[in-house]
Amino acid sequence: MNKKLYTACGAMALSLAACSSENGSISGTSTDPNTMALGSSSSVEESSSGGFGLNEYDLWNPLAGDFRVNTAVYASLLPANVQADGYWFWEARGADENEGGQSSIIWPVELGSDADSLSTVIESCQGICGVASLKKGAMTMQPFASVGFVMARDASGNPTPVDVSDWNGVCISYTSDSDASLVLDLGDSLGALFYDGFAFPAASLPKAVNPVTKCFNWSYFKIPSWKKENPDGWGQNTGLRAAKQLVGLMFRIQNEPGDYKFNIKYFGTKADGVPEVENPETAGDAGVADSSGEFVLYGYDGVLWTPTKNPDRVKTSFYAENVWPDNAVADGRWYWSADEDVGGMSSVKWPVALGAENSLTPVVELCKGVCGVASLKKGSSQTDPYVSLGFGIAKDASGEPLPVDISNWNAVCFEYYSEIPIRVELVVSDTSDGMPWAKLPSSRMAVKRCLDWGHFRLPKDSIAPYEGEINDMSDVTKMMMHGSYEASRIEEKVENAAKQTISVRLKIQDEVDGDYRFGIGAIHMMFIDENGAFIRDWQTEW
Repeated sequence: MNKKLYTACGAMALSLAACSSENGSISGTSTDPNTMALGSSSSVEESSSGGFGLNEYDLWNPLAGDFRVNTAVYASLLPANVQADGYWFWEARGADENEGGQSSIIWPVELGSDADSLSTVIESCQGICGVASLKKGAMTMQPFASVGFVMARDASGNPTPVDVSDWNGVCISYTSDSDASLVLDLGDSLGALFYDGFAFPAASLPKAVNPVTKCFNWSYFKIPSWKKENPDGWGQNTGLRAAKQLVGLMFRIQNEPGDYKFNIKYFGTKADGVPEVENPETAGDAGVADSSGEFVLYGYDGVLWTPTKNPDRVKTSFYAENVWPDNAVADGRWYWSADEDVGGMSSVKWPVALGAENSLTPVVELCKGVCGVASLKKGSSQTDPYVSLGFGIAKDASGEPLPVDISNWNAVCFEYYSEIPIRVELVVSDTSDGMPWAKLPSSRMAVKRCLDWGHFRLPKDSIAPYEGEINDMSDVTKMMMHGSYEASRIEEKVENAAKQTISVRLKIQDEVDGDYRFGIGAIHMMFIDENGAFIRDWQTEW
């Protein structure tokens, strides 16, 4: 029998003794299922932030104050007399005579005594964190521990299946000392068909030392390969079929005996504008790269910016100290903006809540760079919709931006991915000739590209056209000389722009409204060798 602790060690029908220990750390073992109502009201309660999350596709965002999961979002209509649940529960195989395991979960703080008993953990960890202490005992299989949530309950408090296929899939942000799995819980009524629940459809989650986000379509949830025969009707589309009758979702760690730390930071749906799936079957170290290679930053070092070491700001003073303005203070803090000032309705969907004063540090720590979804909407704007992000170079004592000579960088290099090209602009103090810009081509895979100053160009309206008549070869020669002059003038103006740069700005812009994923990782510059040639090792090294 698959005995789940569906009530997060709450006071209702559970002994509080199971939630205590002499040293203050909290552990728990599985018990008979609790089928009493968890004090849920007729509607889903809102979080302290006024909503369940920061984005419409969030299920659970602890940074927004969420204690319970908003299981009703995007789901098909709940059955009659059924209430959304979303309270976190935990389970382990300790003291289960049928399995013989002795595993537990060690919590960092004492649990609460009501339905939101894990709220103290969520507040402490800004997520669900603990240590899965796996002890095999007399088990013939690997021991395990799980945390999860139930979709809904009937009037008697029994877990009830719900159709959540409209979610299109799920996203999870987490860390884990061990490989884990995301399990579609179909409840005890179907458990017997799936080896007592051990063979429920699941997607694998690789070990992740650093926070990582994984998104899966329903099609990626598979019945384990060791189950040789599938239940009738479950041979194909198992994930989607499970999503149409889902009882709960579980994060499960099953491994050799030992202690494995974990932290669940976020749950979301794939309903609108969220990243595509990452292949769970051949994924490598989640903290480094995914086998699909798409939309993943690798955490490289950059002379100007190493996100994993200095998440809050770019080292803009590097190699520019000899031309640094008097009394200037290095800036380098990331900023972002959209097109609302010109009538646009664009925005950025961030994967986590921003920090104080809209700091992007939480995003950087999660993504190993700045990542998100550029949601472009033209609105009444007369220009193509866009969002921008960038960093200032320096500022004076009052906080006003100052122009700085960054020409000694020789180039600006980025680790990045983007579904559409990114326009890199040098924001200068003198904009009479427009802002020099260069293009980073679109790439779903993280790549490194260096843009030396020769890649930058001026807007077309700043280039004087040839106005003479072309009647013979001498006129053609004049036109070519004019073109050479303009090219030389542009090169000079770009170089001058690099000597008076206020900020480096990356603009994501397209003529078509839509949601476009992007990520900006390490930032570098180019050194020049003794012969005056660029050293490109950083760009080609992987």
